[in-house]
Amino acid sequence: MDKRVRKTIAAIYNAFGECLKERSYNSIAVEDILQKAKVSRSTFYAHFKTKDDVLDSLLRNIFHHVFSHSLQEEKSHDFSKASVLDYKHLFTHILYHLRDEGELVRAILSSGCRERFLAEMRHELEPLMTRVLREGALASKEVPEPLRIASALDSFISVVDYWFFTSGNESPETITDYFFALND
Repeated sequence: MDKRVRKTIAAIYNAFGECLKERSYNSIAVEDILQKAKVSRSTFYAHFKTKDDVLDSLLRNIFHHVFSHSLQEEKSHDFSKASVLDYKHLFTHILYHLRDEGELVRAILSSGCRERFLAEMRHELEPLMTRVLREGALASKEVPEPLRIASALDSFISVVDYWFFTSGNESPETITDYFFALND
C-alpha cells in the first residue's frame, strides 16, 4: 500500500478513535471524522463508504495483528523465543496487543460498538481456541467439543471484558492466569 494511503487511513482511524472517546458510536457522523482527520469527503469515500466501514476496517486491522501467529520482539513484549505451541504465551501475547491498543479498545467497548468488537474477537479467536482444546492445553471435560469451545471463548472474552472495565492494572500474564484458572 502506498505510503500516502497508509497515512490517510491512519489519520481516519485516529480521528474515528478520538470521536469514539468523546461520544457514542451512533452519534458520530462521517463529517465528525472528516474534521478530525483533516481529510476531504472525496478522500474519505475513496477508502470507506460509511463509518461502519471504518469500524469494520479498524477492527480487522486490530485483530489481524493481535491474532497473528508470528511471535516477534515488539516494543511492549518479546515472545520471539516462545513456541507457537506454548498456548499460555500465545494468549498472553494477544493480551499485550490488546493492552497496547488499550485506549482505543476502551473507547470501542464503551461507545456503542462493543458487541461488534466482541463478535469480531470471538470470530478471530475461535480457530485458536479450537486448536488449544483439541491439543489438550485446557482441561478436557465430559462435554461435546462445540460446547467446550463456546465456553472457552466466552471465558476468554469475559476475562478481557473484566480487564478493560476494571482498572486494567493487572498484567497480561495475570489475566492469562485468570483465564486458565477458569478453565481448569
